Amino acid sequence: MRLTSFSRAGILALFALSVLFTGPAGAKDGRDFAGHYSLTNATEKSGQVELTLTLQLFNYSGADLKQAVVTVRAPHPVPGVLGSFAPIKLWRSGKDVVVSQQLTIARDEYQRWSARTQPRVFVGYSGEDGHTIQGWAQLSRLPIIPVMPPRAARPPAAE
Repeated sequence: MRLTSFSRAGILALFALSVLFTGPAGAKDGRDFAGHYSLTNATEKSGQVELTLTLQLFNYSGADLKQAVVTVRAPHPVPGVLGSFAPIKLWRSGKDVVVSQQLTIARDEYQRWSARTQPRVFVGYSGEDGHTIQGWAQLSRLPIIPVMPPRAARPPAAE
């Protein structure tokens, strides 16, 4: 069976499109951080909600990050930080981390997060030149994110 010039052109066009849309694994479009969030253990007290916010974040920045700090900010235009996670010692490019933190937030903010409006999560780290960089994390909600125990605490893999 012979390929016509039209079918060869179609195959080349499909190949070019696939490279275009799957090639940029690094986040050169500005999304250096992405992942998921879950809200658990929520209890309401006097218009406030105490909850556990768990994040699974992926580093698409193209750099290994040392001492990266994840913060959750108040809704715009209100200034302030709702919570901060412990620094991440080493976060390799292309890898994920799972962090969890107990927070107290306003009931209306909890309702927004529950209705799929994501928390305002930022990752702060030092660039190669020593300047502090703040990157926004694009998130989608999951009902629960399993928190993996440290590798040393995990049971040996079955063979």
